[in-house]
Amino acid sequence: MGLFDVLSKKTDVQYFTEGNNFFKHGKYAEAVASYDKAIAIKSDYTNAWAMRGWALSNLGHPEEAIASYDRAIAIDPNNIGAWYTRGWDLYNLGKYTESITSYDKAIAIKPDYADAWYTRGLALGELGKYTEAVASYDKAIAIKPDYTEAKQNREIALQKRDKHPSK
Repeated sequence: MGLFDVLSKKTDVQYFTEGNNFFKHGKYAEAVASYDKAIAIKSDYTNAWAMRGWALSNLGHPEEAIASYDRAIAIDPNNIGAWYTRGWDLYNLGKYTESITSYDKAIAIKPDYADAWYTRGLALGELGKYTEAVASYDKAIAIKPDYTEAKQNREIALQKRDKHPSK
């Protein structure tokens, strides 16, 4: 192997950065390919696994995305991004209880994660747990007072709770 071969060979970080650039421009298939190259060099590259999942999610492959998040979490159980996006994909698959578990993990790592509290509220609402949903929206709003979506969904959850007082 000559000097040119050594100098022209990309590192895991370079492939990861390349993947992020593709991701930023909506080229998700290319992003996945770059993340795969980074992972081929460094199999425990947690952020590459997490971003690979997010790119797969954007490509409409939530089950594959969840498998990537799970790999990231197995390497680093504190990967908040993997927990959050895993929760979102589970939510979109209608697996609300599992999504809440993922949001709870994200919140345990970062208690002031307004988006996790908000999406947790969405999942609770889907389960008909309106009182708990309101509490989650309240947390999101306490963290981010201008959180319009949380305020709107809080009102919807309150109305539904009032129609179904046992929930």
